[in-house]
Amino acid sequence: MSERELQVLEMIAQGLTNPQIGAQLGISHKTVARHRERIMKKLDLHSGTELVKFAIRTGLIDVN
Repeated sequence: MSERELQVLEMIAQGLTNPQIGAQLGISHKTVARHRERIMKKLDLHSGTELVKFAIRTGLIDVN
């Protein structure tokens, strides 16, 4: 996964929307959506929930 994809994944896991992520990274929400799609394809995940579960399992985010 690219550095940008990891940034986007972390922000998704924090509960940010595509427009919020785009604003923070200085990219369009459509670009964020493309990153999200690529991440899901690379990880063979099929929903935002699965993305967050992956982030928790791998320690990308802490739920405590």
